[in-house]
Amino acid sequence: MNKSARILGISVATALATASLSNAAQAGDGFYLGGHIQSSTLSHSIERNTGLATSPSITSFAEESDVAIGLHLGYKYHVTDDVFVAAEVFYNDENASTTNINNMLQTKIDLQSSYGVNFKAGVDVTHKFSVYGIAGATALDFDIHNSYPFAPPMRSGSESEVGLTLGLGFEYAVNDKWSVKGEYTRINDVDFSPLPEVAVPGKINPNELDYDSMKLALSYSF
Repeated sequence: MNKSARILGISVATALATASLSNAAQAGDGFYLGGHIQSSTLSHSIERNTGLATSPSITSFAEESDVAIGLHLGYKYHVTDDVFVAAEVFYNDENASTTNINNMLQTKIDLQSSYGVNFKAGVDVTHKFSVYGIAGATALDFDIHNSYPFAPPMRSGSESEVGLTLGLGFEYAVNDKWSVKGEYTRINDVDFSPLPEVAVPGKINPNELDYDSMKLALSYSF
């Protein structure tokens, strides 16, 4: 092997070693900021009292999924070498919409946005890969439209309800600044008071929402 080849080999080996050490660095503690894309699933159930002796109550269910985009800001801190906690605020621009028909009452829910705070606790499985649990609170902002399929009159309004968020996630550290995260979260049994029925003034039916999200995020630590 001539001198030039040896120099080239040493240079390549040095570059690979440097890249390896850089890639092995874990995303650091401190503040982080990022964006994400997610699939949001909105589920809506209505329990309607029909006033009939044969079937006094009818429960209907509708579910739809759509894509949302959002931003997040958080702070991560390692309690030990392998165990960490984090707190994060987030905002999502939502698009999920459901149309629920219960004995001719048609209720449409348009989810406009979701936002809140999540607390995370996890463990580093390797120097680059971590898993964690999620608990927090999420506010759902949505529009409501009540109508009947056979008649044009409609009532419209908006609501904002808060639910308990539970979920799981993972983080992969690309280097000491950038990381990729995947998360699944769920909110169960969010009760809300809908608009009164169009044809029966003052009549309000029990309504309930469930919300699921599967998120892919990119974060930068600073």
